[in-house]
Parts: sequence; structure tokens; C-alpha cells
Amino acid sequence: MELREELRRSILGSLKRKHDPVDGFYATEDVKEAILAVIISGRHLLLEGPPGTGKTTLAKILAKHLHSMKAVEGCRYNCDPRSPHCPDCLSKKSELGVVTIPGKERFIRVQGSPELMPEDLLGDIDPVIAMQYGIHNPQAFTPGQIQRAHRKILFIDELNRIPERTQNTLIQVLEERTTTIAGFDITIPVDTIVIATQNPEEYAGVDRISETLGDRFERVEIGYPDVEQEISILRRYARKHRGVKFDDNLLSEVVNISQSTRVSADISRPASVRASIATFEQSQSIAQLNSRDTVSHKDIEKAAMISLQGRAEVSPSSQYYDNPSALFKQIVQNSMTDE
Repeated sequence: MELREELRRSILGSLKRKHDPVDGFYATEDVKEAILAVIISGRHLLLEGPPGTGKTTLAKILAKHLHSMKAVEGCRYNCDPRSPHCPDCLSKKSELGVVTIPGKERFIRVQGSPELMPEDLLGDIDPVIAMQYGIHNPQAFTPGQIQRAHRKILFIDELNRIPERTQNTLIQVLEERTTTIAGFDITIPVDTIVIATQNPEEYAGVDRISETLGDRFERVEIGYPDVEQEISILRRYARKHRGVKFDDNLLSEVVNISQSTRVSADISRPASVRASIATFEQSQSIAQLNSRDTVSHKDIEKAAMISLQGRAEVSPSSQYYDNPSALFKQIVQNSMTDE
């Protein structure tokens, strides 16, 4: 069964059982519907949004819908034992062994960066093996992340931080679901769904992806969660320190601080959900450092100042540009309720 069909059936099965297929991902219902429509139709997905909006979490949640699969033992291309096709399997004269790959391992992650080269995705010649078998022997070729993603989800984080030359290596697999190994005239099928993310263009170190590549994706924009969703994220994902009490009423204070940076005219880059998580966790640490077992308003204030310093960015046009701490202190204090 093709990967996209397997994923489609699993998601539709969850919906039929009245289960949320993307439980743990927090966004508007319209955004969730758009994402599921793309995946169910077997298309490749491009998620655009600021950092900390759950893009990576979503990709992992979708990957959990895949079941375990059988693969040829030792195959670098994850061949199906019923129809092996790669140079490794076709060159073997003995009976092929079979291994089971758990569903949670059917996920290949690529972290986008300016240093990522085409060879990282498409593979390259291994000089040591080439000396043993000859440079024209397909066994001398080391598959890249694209070939390793056969029968798995290929997740590319921050696609628009990858050089265009490297981006273009994805076009063949997105369009034809195959890759051609240069120099060997061998075409390798790659049954995958690509889920990629990109940061907004105003973020440093990003470039616009080419129209040719972008046309192969369905683009869905993800925004920041609302207050209630962000509180749910804290309850679900933030680490709770043993022996430290964090009153539920204080959760809204933590979230309000980050939310306030997203509507401030003085902030050019607001705090992400990670800032809320950091404030939640560090406020517990501050309470412990002061030999207390209950988090106070003051602990949250101190923790928020730490988390905002490295995440929020003051606009150059702001009067606080040369004194960001004063702005952060004002935001924190205005977001707190009376004790």
C-alpha cells in the first residue's frame, strides 16, 4: 500500500471513530481542516508560520498515524520485501532477510540551514567503498535523506533557509516520486509525503523558495494560538517540577505576557509559545532556588524577563530600542493580575 493511501485511511479511520487526528496540535478549525485536506488528498504540505506555533509537533503527530512496516534487512533504501528494487537488493544472490520498522520510526527529519548541500539530500559517492567495488558500482553510492525517506514521511524544517540549489533537488521526488542517481542511470522510486515548514520572509536568514518548488506544495499558514489554546499547550507540553505547586490561575499570567508582545507596536519579533513554556518552567526553578514549594507572581515576573530577553526583539523605531529591558519590564508588569 502506498504511503499516502495508508495515511489517508488511518486519518479517516480516526475521524470515523470521533477521534481528533491532530490531537495535540493547537490551531483554528479552518487551519486543521486545510491541513487534513492536503494530507488526505496525498499532496505535499508546506506549513508557514512564526517559530513556536507547533509545525514540528504537527508533523510528528501525522507520522504517528503510520503503522509498522516490513523492510529488507540492511537495505539502505527501505525496500519492500515483496518488491525490492534498489541496487543493494538486486545485487544480492542470497535470500533477503526481513525486519519490522515501527511506525514511529517512519519519519525522516532534515533541518534546513544554509550549509545543507544537494549531496545531503540526494546522496553521494563513498570513496572508501568506491575503491573496493569501483566508482561505477551502485554500491559505492551512499543514499541521501530523500532515498532514506522511501515509505516514510520526509519532514524538512525551515525549508526557506536551504540554498536554492539544494531546494531544487526536491523537485523530482515531489513531482515524479523518484530520484535518479547521477552517473549510474538508475532511477529509485521514493514513496514519501514531504511536510516542510518555512518561517515568514521578514525573519533573518530566510529566502523565498522558488516558484517551481513552491508549486509542488500546498501551503497552509499557521498563526499564534489564542490564550486558551496556549494555556492548553502549557498543561500538555511544559515540564512540571516535582514538589512545586503552580496555581492554575497563574497560567493566564504566563500566557498574557507572551500574547502582549504579539500586539505591541514596539515589538518587531514577538515571543513565541516557547517563551511561555520557558517562563512556566523557569518560574518553578526560581521558587525552588528560594526554598519555596509554590510559584508566586514575582517568580513569574523574573522568569519572564529571562525568557523575553532572548526571544522578543524591539523594533528599531521604538523608543525602547536601546533599552529593551525597560519595555519587557513594562509588558510583564502590565500583564500581571493584582496579588
